[in-house]
Amino acid sequence: MGSELMLGGGQAEDRGWLARPSKVQREIQRREERDGANLLYEAKKQEFTAGLRKRLMENALHDVTDVVVLAEQLSAGDPFLAQELGKLIGEFTRQTAQDVRTFGNGLSF
Repeated sequence: MGSELMLGGGQAEDRGWLARPSKVQREIQRREERDGANLLYEAKKQEFTAGLRKRLMENALHDVTDVVVLAEQLSAGDPFLAQELGKLIGEFTRQTAQDVRTFGNGLSF
C-alpha cells in the first residue's frame, strides 16, 4: 500500500525504481495490518462462540425434553409426585437457560 507511493509525482517511475516508503508510512502500514489481523481474530472468535452457543442451546433443549419425559414416566400419573417433579423441572429449565445466556461472557463454564 505505502510502497505504491512515489516521490516526485511519477518521476521515480521514469527512472525505473520506486521510492522506499517513509518511516511514518511503514508504521501506518504495520498498524493497519495489525488492526486488520485483530479484527479478523475477533470476528472468528465471535463466530466460534456463536457456534458453541448454538450447539449448547440445541443440547440444552434436548436435555430439558429428556427431563420432562423422565418426570412424566416417574410420576406415573400421581398428581403429588408430578407437582414435586414439576418444581425440579422448572429449576432445571431456569438454570439451563441461564447457562446458555451467560455462555461466552466469563460467567459460566
